[in-house]
Amino acid sequence: MAQKKRFYAVRRGHKPGIYRSWEECRIQVEGYSNAAYKGFLILKDAEDYLRQGVNRPKPSWGRQVDADNLAAASTALPTVVRQRVSLEHVVIYTDGACAGNPGPGAYGVLIIHGSQRKELAAGFRLTTNNRMEILGCIAGLQALGEPCEVTIYSDSRYVVNTMTKSWALRWRKYGWKRRDRSGEWKDALNADLWAQMLDLCDRHCVTFKWVRGHCGNEGNERCDQLARAAAAAGRLAIDAAYEKPARKPDSGFGNDGIHHRSEL
Repeated sequence: MAQKKRFYAVRRGHKPGIYRSWEECRIQVEGYSNAAYKGFLILKDAEDYLRQGVNRPKPSWGRQVDADNLAAASTALPTVVRQRVSLEHVVIYTDGACAGNPGPGAYGVLIIHGSQRKELAAGFRLTTNNRMEILGCIAGLQALGEPCEVTIYSDSRYVVNTMTKSWALRWRKYGWKRRDRSGEWKDALNADLWAQMLDLCDRHCVTFKWVRGHCGNEGNERCDQLARAAAAAGRLAIDAAYEKPARKPDSGFGNDGIHHRSEL
């Protein structure tokens, strides 16, 4: 008979840490996008599992956006059971805009860490609104130099539902295929970007929250302004993966081939 687990380590969940019962662990991972947790017989093994999650190397792909040391994460582990892993908390607001859909588009990002604020924006000559909504989240997460606890506020139900309901994880599992309402298998849209998003969510502890757009939310309104200004600017970049779709990413993590600039 298998021994009953005595410790449950939550690497990615509502409150990362070590818990003594499955019920406590379940509360922290249920409903959390891309949760990571594991049961152990020995406390040290649970601590090692958490440390591996905190000390992950930076992604080898993609350009890291300079965020002026916006966030830093501690590698210290909990000193007592159930104490939270020490990670800096960052709030990210994002918004996407697109004229014509498809057409010229852009994203706007506002990153808040304590009293610090950082704004990002980039425009593309031909893209879609959904791609800009996703890419805004990606740009915000790429700007963080170390693993962080992140809350992303987006007015895109497409983005929030895909991440909180684990749709992207399911699409990746089935080779970036999805079933439509008739049960027929079709290609998952924007797989190149979802692959990047999942990779970044594996690095950070990310919670996605929906916010109603154009209703006076300061962060959302500012991102909308940034996106619209970037879309109207000259010399827009090329969303290469949209204009000339590359091969579908595999069940690992693929590159999207997008060359984009940030107007800081």
